[in-house]
Amino acid sequence: MKKIAIIQHAPRVLGREATIDKAVQLIEETAASGAQLVVFPEAFVPGYPAWVWRLRPGGDWGLSEQIHQRLLDNAVDLARDDQSKVRSAAAP
Repeated sequence: MKKIAIIQHAPRVLGREATIDKAVQLIEETAASGAQLVVFPEAFVPGYPAWVWRLRPGGDWGLSEQIHQRLLDNAVDLARDDQSKVRSAAAP
């Protein structure tokens, strides 16, 4: 039977590089413990935007625009190959 690790650690919210580095560390730790599959939450990078539910529609437009831009700026960009460290850590 394969050993699966389900990650329940907090990301470095709005910190793409730091979160990717943390993911690599967690992959290496769980693989060393025998995990063959490591699963992360879908919004691990750049972090779940929990604040979106606290903003007032229309009233917080400027703030909403700023923090959504930060979220976008810290998202994984496949064209930049942001996941190369993760792929390397996950390689058999």
